[in-house]
Amino acid sequence: MNNPGYQSLISYKLAQIAFDLGWEFVPLYYNKYEDNRQRDQIKQALRSLKQNIVEGSSERSLSSKLKLYDVAKASGMEAREDFEDILRRLGLTRWNKDDPRLAKLRHTFEPTPSTSLSPPSISLWVRKELEGKEGLEEIVNYELDLLIRCGYLLDQQIRAVEAKHTREGGYSENLLKKRLEYRRTT
Repeated sequence: MNNPGYQSLISYKLAQIAFDLGWEFVPLYYNKYEDNRQRDQIKQALRSLKQNIVEGSSERSLSSKLKLYDVAKASGMEAREDFEDILRRLGLTRWNKDDPRLAKLRHTFEPTPSTSLSPPSISLWVRKELEGKEGLEEIVNYELDLLIRCGYLLDQQIRAVEAKHTREGGYSENLLKKRLEYRRTT
């Protein structure tokens, strides 16, 4: 059986890694009772990012696809702001996108066409890295990198769907055309 189309989207792959990383990191970082709301909000934003890519890629309606990709993008931005807050509040450094430490993390955790990422490897890495302040900075910067790249790719997907909608029309519009054509020929 073939994989659903969304699994080949790089935006989905990045969102999945961001989700897995956040799912491990957030409960460990926000571990006090009073952090419950913050912890849940971030986890739900990461889930929404991933799941709306899945749902949007499965939609026939271009306008629905656009809406879902837009929700995914907004959810990623919400999570991104939360992770930027962690760096800001702790006075940690925000890494440049070309930082060699990010390149190393991308090479370590991101799947190639012939491999896939296993969540246990992220879990072990997060637990090991949280032993020091440098590890916290590394985790948060990698999460931000994933969210920024995923957001960029979602922007490209949105532009492509908008262009297709302009060229070909929407789902309802095309159904109406088919119906009118059918009525003309019968």
